[in-house]
Amino acid sequence: MQKIFSMLFSVLALLFLVGTFLFQYEYLFVTRISLIVFTTLYLVIEIKKDYFTENKMTFVFIGIFSILSVAVSIIADISLEKNVWNNRVFFIPLYVFILVVIMYKDLYDKKRQ
Repeated sequence: MQKIFSMLFSVLALLFLVGTFLFQYEYLFVTRISLIVFTTLYLVIEIKKDYFTENKMTFVFIGIFSILSVAVSIIADISLEKNVWNNRVFFIPLYVFILVVIMYKDLYDKKRQ
């Protein structure tokens, strides 16, 4: 049951990110594309949870790479756009970090498996 909710959350997040292209086309374009790629990747991780439970270092490398790539894409979006500086944009890597930590903790939790 927990796996279904986790996959449903990933699918809803993916649909939301795809839906944002309809509402704000120019704002954070590269960041939204990288978030869609990593949401899809984390959905695959949720499906192949048995593999990533045994190989936790692979998940750690994917998590570090996703946080760094989201941060770089935010910097690229801000430097390429001519919009007003928005400090709330830098909370996006923090949210990604929190979600990666929650998923990593879920890999360690033996009771849910």
